[in-house]
Amino acid sequence: MHAASLKPVGIKPFTSRRNLVVRASAAAPVVAVPVKGIDGSDKGTADMSLKVAGESAKGLVHRYLVMVQQNARRGTASTLTRTEVRGGGKKPYAQKGTGQARRGSNVSPLFPGGGITFGPKPKDWSIKMNKKERRLALATALQSAAADCIVVDSFEGQVADKKTKTLMALLGKLGAEPGRKTLIITATENEAVALAARNVPKVMVNPASALKVFDILHADKIMIESAALEFITGFYGPKAESE
Repeated sequence: MHAASLKPVGIKPFTSRRNLVVRASAAAPVVAVPVKGIDGSDKGTADMSLKVAGESAKGLVHRYLVMVQQNARRGTASTLTRTEVRGGGKKPYAQKGTGQARRGSNVSPLFPGGGITFGPKPKDWSIKMNKKERRLALATALQSAAADCIVVDSFEGQVADKKTKTLMALLGKLGAEPGRKTLIITATENEAVALAARNVPKVMVNPASALKVFDILHADKIMIESAALEFITGFYGPKAESE
């Protein structure tokens, strides 16, 4: 029998691409989120039900968080090897007669100021994730934090002076505890709220169109404008169109 006709049995060809796993999704049970006026008065509840991952929810959100944090790495750390360090052409001292170890170059990694062995070099740390998986992971994270959410009418015009003191007093009326991490989700970019909150380390501001999973997972209380909740429900809800 010719050797070329022999084929291995039960061995799959190697491929460098990872197998893509389709994540099953379903609409989450409806959660009643309290609605408050800008003065802190109760105005009923609003329903929140987004498309979330099933059994893979925990792993999917974690993988998305890892991707976000890893893609934020600049990857600019760099060291010089012994071939890149300036100098090293002259033998430091004689081969024999000094009682010291033999040295051929002063840029050896064994010398202070010499090259670095296996040191870091500029590297691209970015990784990729499917768009549908990213959206599903973000929706799952936000739905899991529904118990910590409060829907507010609107922050528009409420911090016209752009003062941190004004914003903190407003958040206090809405139930945000001082010293706790608070996330404000606005319907659109709100410059006044962003400027008032930038001086407070534990207050984050995200527009509904640019939510950050890290801020959602770390927030103790989430304030969502009513218009922002409508956008989120339409974009991440069970009736959202798949692209």
